[in-house]
This record gives sequence, structure tokens and C-alpha cells, in this order.
Amino acid sequence: MDDESQTLERAVAKFVVDFSPRDIGEAGLAAMKRLVKDQFAIQIGSSQLPWSKQVRTFRNPRAGGATIVAEGFKATPADAAYLNAAYGHGFEYDDFAGNAHPGCCVVPAAFAIGEEIGANLEQVATALIVGYETYVRIGRLASPDLLNAGWQPHSVLANFGAAAVAAKLYGLDEEQTLHALAIALSHASGTTEYASTGGSVKRAHAGMAVRNGIESVDLARAGITGPLRFLTGDRGFYRTFVRKSVGAEAIDDFRTDAPLQLLQMSFKAYCCCAANHAYIEVLANVRERAHEITGIDANIQTMTDAIVGTRNAHIYGPRNIEELQYALPVQMALSVLGKGNGYRTHRDFLEGRLALTADSDVIEFARKIRLHVSEALDREYPRHFVADATVHFKDGSSVHLFQERATGSVLRPYPPEQFQAKLDELTNEIIGKPQADKLFGLVDAWEPTQPVGDIAALLQR
Repeated sequence: MDDESQTLERAVAKFVVDFSPRDIGEAGLAAMKRLVKDQFAIQIGSSQLPWSKQVRTFRNPRAGGATIVAEGFKATPADAAYLNAAYGHGFEYDDFAGNAHPGCCVVPAAFAIGEEIGANLEQVATALIVGYETYVRIGRLASPDLLNAGWQPHSVLANFGAAAVAAKLYGLDEEQTLHALAIALSHASGTTEYASTGGSVKRAHAGMAVRNGIESVDLARAGITGPLRFLTGDRGFYRTFVRKSVGAEAIDDFRTDAPLQLLQMSFKAYCCCAANHAYIEVLANVRERAHEITGIDANIQTMTDAIVGTRNAHIYGPRNIEELQYALPVQMALSVLGKGNGYRTHRDFLEGRLALTADSDVIEFARKIRLHVSEALDREYPRHFVADATVHFKDGSSVHLFQERATGSVLRPYPPEQFQAKLDELTNEIIGKPQADKLFGLVDAWEPTQPVGDIAALLQR
């Protein structure tokens, strides 16, 4: 009979309970502050987008002690985090780790619960980071299979991440935490069909999962229990979602002294799926010769194909903003033609100022791009996106372009001025530069004993 005291599930619960401020370190704290600033800016900027307003109208939040971004009303943590997470995942501009987006899970959850209970910044940082690590470490064991199978990794994994945040801030013991995480599995869902045939519901995936993770903890506090082998059981997470067996051999991944996955996170320099980014950057190298290009052969990973490639129905003619942000040939065309791939370009398309009709120069160029799934790339780069393209010219010559990861990754860190420009473009028009500077200044200072409410107050308009 299996030893029920030595399971991966119990190791995860113990990790959440035992993780403490001393496990963060200076590098971890610095990385967390960058994550918080990035996520706050995206929440503020995306709060005014059409689907964000629709989600806000639908939610009708219950009154409580947690701030809803860009307004004055305070709601229960589950409702505030639902909305703020939906905003934080609202325009394909948020951080990513592998194939998932932990920032728009753990930041809204930690700040909403922290504000409600009167936590200080040290408590919030500890819960935020343990939630991030729980989310990513569970996810790494399923990557890239989760994405390749058609699941949206974030809408699955954020249930666990938010439950870990809430369990930590509410002070659950190991047994309660185990059951909260187990209950979270019952909420895990969401596929990537939006990348193929559209659907703004993708914008709400983060909110759904974060709310469900928080309420999983509420259920555990009320005494509800979950399956003890929710990860490794015959019908647990790994075997059900990715047809993979994971067992006690993965326990070491959840030591509190294991390297922080937070230090490997990537930020987005472009307002589209991360699988596009390295291709956007390599194509900029031939921008001056765009008129000479006759064709491009792009080798892509299976996980790239699964999310921005041939599995999508409209990659050569996106009809809506979701399809555009997940269309690799069109993103490559926008780059090589100098149209831009950032926030403003995608707002222009959304608001009708950028036409991508069948006879437009962008779509005509996109049709010159051929995608080829490469098993060699899969083997060499199993968990992060790369770009591999051969560009052909009218004179018969070709050039091979390759890039491992994109700007904002650990290999290509964000230049400080570019990061600041992103923060400014998302916040200045909504809360004003003086307030935004004060907000980001408090995050940079991060005084451990300061109440989290002092920062949350600056998220209001």
C-alpha cells in the first residue's frame, strides 16, 4: 500500500505552509516587484477595454474590503480578484512562464485578500511568491503537453496558484491546504479554441480561475474535502489532463530551498501571444529588404503550432482581435513591414484604424510565410519559445535567422527605459502620471511592515 504521508500532494501542501520570507532572497524580492509593477500597469490599462467593461457589468461584485482597479468600489476578495485578474490577462500583454501566465493569478489574489485582512507587504510578498511557485512548479511537470493537448495552461493552473495564495494568507494548516488545492482541481478547465475561432471569453479565463482558487480555500475552511491524490492519482490532474504519470520522484521540486522559478519569468514587449515574440524580433532584421522578400519558411515548435500556427483556422486572415494576437504569419508580417506589434497597433486594429483586409499589404505578405513543425526544435527547446526562419529574396539568395527567446526574458532582459515606457502607456491616461509614479514608487520601496492598503488605494482612479 502506498505511503499516504509521502506523496507529491502533501509535499505541495507542506511547501505552501512552510514557505517564509527568508526563502525569498534579494533577487526574488526584486523580481516580484517587477512582476507587481507590470501586472498593475496591465490591470489599469486593460480595465477600460470593451470586454473588461462587459465582465465588470456581469460580475456585480459583493461589497467588501478589496479594491477593484480603476474605480472606488471595494468588494469581497473573490469578486475583486476576479475582475482584477480578468483585467490583468485582458490584452495579451502579461508576464509568462513556459506556456502560462502566473502574474495575473497571484498578484490580484494576494492584493485582494491581503487588503481585506489588513496584511502588510511582507505577508503579501510571501503569499504571492508561494502562489507563483506552486502554479509554475505544478505546471512545469505538465509542460508543454498541457498546451499541446488544447488546454489553456493558465485557466487550469491559476486555480492552484490562487488557492496557494489564499491558503497562505488565511493561515491554513497543512491538511486544510491539501484539501483546498484538491478542491481547486474540480474547477480547472478552459481550452485554447479562442486562438482559432475567436472569443473574448479568453479574457475572463484568469478571473474565473482566480475566483475559483480563492473559493476553493473558502470551501476547505468550511470543512469540504478533496481527493488526496488530486495530482498523481489514476484520475488526478496529470493522468487526466496530459496522460502522464507523475509520482513521488517530483517531491524535490517542492522544497522551500529549491531555486525560485520566479527568477526565470518573462515579460512581454509585444501585445500578442508569447509564441510570436522571437519571430517578431528576428524579422525586424530584414525589414529594410521587405520589398525583396519572396517567401519565408518558418520552422516552429509543436507548442507554437498549437497556439499560433496551423491548428488555428484564420492565421492568414484574422477576423477579430483574438485571432490577430494568435496569428503567427500576420504578426511576422506586421514586424517586417514596420507596422508594429505593440499595444497601440493592436488598439488600432480593435478600434478600426488598422484594416487587415484580404488585399492589405500585411495579409498579402503573410501569405508568403510557410510554417513547418520541427521535431528537432521540440527536442532541443521543450519549454520555451524560439524563432527559426529562412528568408528568401528575389535575387535567389536566402538568410537563416534564429533567436532563442525574446526581449523581456532572462536571456534578453527588458531595458529599463522600455519597461518604463510600457508602464506609462498603460497607466498615464487612466490614473495620471503623478499617481502612477507614486504607485510604482511604493512598490519599488516595498516596506515590509507597510499595510497593503496603502498601495491598493493608488489603483483607484
